[in-house]
Order: sequence, then structure tokens, then C-alpha cells
Amino acid sequence: MPSWEPGRTTIEYLLGRGRLEHIDGTGAVAASAMILERAGKRLLTAAAGLEAGDADGAFVAAYDAYRMSAEALLIRQGFRATGGDGSHVSVEDAVGAQFSSEVAAFAKPTFERFRRTRHAAQYFDPSVAELTDDDARWALDTAGAAVDGARRLIASNPPPLFD
Repeated sequence: MPSWEPGRTTIEYLLGRGRLEHIDGTGAVAASAMILERAGKRLLTAAAGLEAGDADGAFVAAYDAYRMSAEALLIRQGFRATGGDGSHVSVEDAVGAQFSSEVAAFAKPTFERFRRTRHAAQYFDPSVAELTDDDARWALDTAGAAVDGARRLIASNPPPLFD
């Protein structure tokens, strides 16, 4: 069982600022498994989008799978990000601080690049370069590594409920 030292300060900060909240951990195991299953399906959607020539749609769907896998780890611990502006950043901060050493795909620079690029794809900005198929392939590979990493971590060394 992992120690709570990696990322403890970040988690306490996010809780104190109302960016994360505790949820009932009773169903945490089942809920995290369900979210990871959804993330796997979203990867298939992203791959289909790329195959259809929709790099933006593929990137956005891959980001959804990536974020869901991060959220599955938080739910397993009895947390969720509070809604509103900055909720994706809260997930980024919490998961990156705790799990990036075990799941490299959750490194802060990777999460930041993914989140910002997804935002540009989702909310059209003519000043941002158009996404390419290579961008979408990077997103699919990165999201796949995150989903696999979260599954592996939960199967081999599941994070406990936060104390």
C-alpha cells in the first residue's frame, strides 16, 4: 500500500482551498473501475476519430480518456475535484503530485500540454495552430499510457482512502 507522503501537501492544499472534496469511499473500488472502463471506451472513440480524419475530435476524446484515468485514481482515494473553473487543473495537480513517479504519463508538463491543447481544440481559437494527425496520435499514445498506468497501479498497489 503506498505511503501518503508523495503529494500529501498538495492534496491538503487542494482540500483546504475547496478544489478537491472528500466523497463517500464505500463504492470507491467499483467507481474507479467503472471510470477506467469508460476511459478505455473513449480511447476507442479517439482512435475512430483519427481514422475518420478528425484530429481535433480524436485529441479531445483522448484527453477525456486521460482525465478519466486520473479521476479514477482520485475516486479510489475518496476524492473528486469540485466543479467549475480550474477543476481539470486540480485533477492535474493532485494526480501529478502523487502518481507521476509511478505513471510517467501523469507528469505535470505532459498533463499541462494535454489540457491546454485540448482546450484550444475544444474552444476554437484562430490564433492557435491547427491540430495535426501527429498531435492526435501523441494524444492517443499518452492517454493509452495513462489508462494502462492507472489500471496497473490500481491492480498492483492501489491507493488507499486518504486519511
